[in-house]
Amino acid sequence: MLKKMLVVTAVLLMAGTAFGGWATKFSDPVDANHPATFDRTVDWEVNTDNSNLTQRKGEVWNWPATYDYVKIGEIRVQMEIGFWIKLDCQTDRIMKLKQRTINTYGGQSVCTSTTNVATDWDADFTRNANGEALFNSDRVAVSISPKTNVPAGTTQHTIKVKIWDVRLAGTNVPAPSKDCVDIGVVNIKVRPAVKPNKFMSGCSGEYPVYSPPPATEGVPWF
Repeated sequence: MLKKMLVVTAVLLMAGTAFGGWATKFSDPVDANHPATFDRTVDWEVNTDNSNLTQRKGEVWNWPATYDYVKIGEIRVQMEIGFWIKLDCQTDRIMKLKQRTINTYGGQSVCTSTTNVATDWDADFTRNANGEALFNSDRVAVSISPKTNVPAGTTQHTIKVKIWDVRLAGTNVPAPSKDCVDIGVVNIKVRPAVKPNKFMSGCSGEYPVYSPPPATEGVPWF
């Protein structure tokens, strides 16, 4: 019995020495009394035979590894909401004018706006070459309704165009047919119905040039 106890004691002493040495060699420094005495390099052992096998050996305590990210803090993020205005028009954005009298034409289109701010609207007309041949610039009238102080939300606008004193014998204009003649475009304009000094941004912040670009490729970043 005594012999067995001596053997067990000897084994434990050897194990304590071995593990103690391992812990000392590979432990991080805690304070000045416990400096770092370990070696971080991997003890590679590669096979030396001439076979096609690839074998490596490394200790589990210093095998190459990476640290995980650990959350250390957070910053609340706020953003200001700018003006948002959307316009959808019927009939593929084409207004067809009908002949009301011999030299007078008129027509209208309906567009739907969706905004997050009260708005003012306006419209005018720009002639193309056909329009210049058919009527003078002061012989066209354009209106849009509703026009001023349109509340935020969804609104239907009616855009009307009237042209008079049309020169049916205008040069470079096709003869009467079932096809419509393209004469120009109606320009629809909008502005927020608020005063800048009452709606200045109260959400100050920085927008540095080193801000990270968006993850989606092809999205403009400015």
